[in-house]
Amino acid sequence: MADRLLLHIGTQKSGTTYLQRVLAALSNGLKRDGILYPTRLHGRREIYNHEAAAYGLLGSAAFPWVPEARARGQEGSWNGLVRKVGQWDGTAVVSGEALSVIDAQAASRLVESLGVPNTHVIITARDLGRVLPSSWQQHIRNGRSTSFTSFLQAQADRRGEGDARARAARWNDDPDQTFWRAYAIGTLVERWSPLARTVSVVTVPRRGAAPDELWHRFRRALDVGPALPETPPAIDDLAANVGLTEPEVLVLAALNRQVDSVKADGPDLRALRGRLVREAFTVRPDRGTPVRLPGKWAGRVRDWAREDVEVLDSTSAILVGPRSDLLVDAEAPVGDAPDPDEIARAAGAAMAYLAGLPVRST
Repeated sequence: MADRLLLHIGTQKSGTTYLQRVLAALSNGLKRDGILYPTRLHGRREIYNHEAAAYGLLGSAAFPWVPEARARGQEGSWNGLVRKVGQWDGTAVVSGEALSVIDAQAASRLVESLGVPNTHVIITARDLGRVLPSSWQQHIRNGRSTSFTSFLQAQADRRGEGDARARAARWNDDPDQTFWRAYAIGTLVERWSPLARTVSVVTVPRRGAAPDELWHRFRRALDVGPALPETPPAIDDLAANVGLTEPEVLVLAALNRQVDSVKADGPDLRALRGRLVREAFTVRPDRGTPVRLPGKWAGRVRDWAREDVEVLDSTSAILVGPRSDLLVDAEAPVGDAPDPDEIARAAGAAMAYLAGLPVRST
């Protein structure tokens, strides 16, 4: 059995895919240093994280968006992961960003199934001022057409009012409260602390930080010595999650709105949106304005972040990176009215691509 388990929990939109890709690229060399980061092949595709395997243990009850048939199909993957960890003599690293959404009972079941008493949890986290725009963007990329304002109002309604712990108890008991179970950083730490010897929170650096700063913080949190290089291997941007600008998101939302919700969430439209992102949007020299919080929401989101960090302050979590990275930057620009010309240029790039015409690129 592994003598130490490092359990990395997303959260989503916190550079998790990038970190997992780096660990996968290093996995063969890590084994020689006594560190296991399990990967597997699914056909020709490498599975570089352990989220889908966790579906096989916890099912749709823990992950409401996962059909039960898919969860059952992953049972062998989870059993295989447990077997690898059980047979390893050294440190094992397991990583899945959606583990941040599971409730306390499911978290306990997962740690118990892995069966390593010396378990340490590492959480990567980003401030709500950056998380909410990224989450709305992903919402649209998944086939929805909700406006950003409506998306923010829905999160406000789900968050509710009152004492932080009372809210956390309500979030834990409601299967649909996946957003706040994941992103309210203080109560996320409180949920996992009873299951681990230590919980570390790695803050995602703000724009302008050194390019490898997130990796450096994550490396310190894992604390496995020189086995992890100071300079990570290069990862193709498109192998991780590529961010979109507001005009590009609005074009995808308009596309989704033109078809029924079942088709918008189907594999054909998902593939089309992926091609538009890779081949029409991200190659453009002038992509437009980033997604920003509307001005009337900025103060409210700052208050949410401050409340959540105050709960974090009361825990024994080890903070890797400045506390301020978890607060919403008061100087961050806000955005209220998307530029029609930027939207038109993004739409033109999409139409050119769909017509088989060359898209003006960098």
